Amino acid sequence: MADTQTSTIMNRQVITDKELHYVKDFLSWELLAMKKCKDAANQCTDSDLKNLILQTGEKHKQHYQSILAQLH
Repeated sequence: MADTQTSTIMNRQVITDKELHYVKDFLSWELLAMKKCKDAANQCTDSDLKNLILQTGEKHKQHYQSILAQLH
């Protein structure tokens, strides 16, 4: 199968190697963002700012889980 083609096998969509690399990159970016938010929140002394950073980290976690869910 060529990198630019996508085929359907038994009602399941197959992604190309290039698309898989993009998905891996997206997952890596979301995981890194989650970790950075956690680290920043742990160093933060302002409780409002800390909560905002933690909420942002949760959004990145949701994005990460959403991407994984699409792969099933």
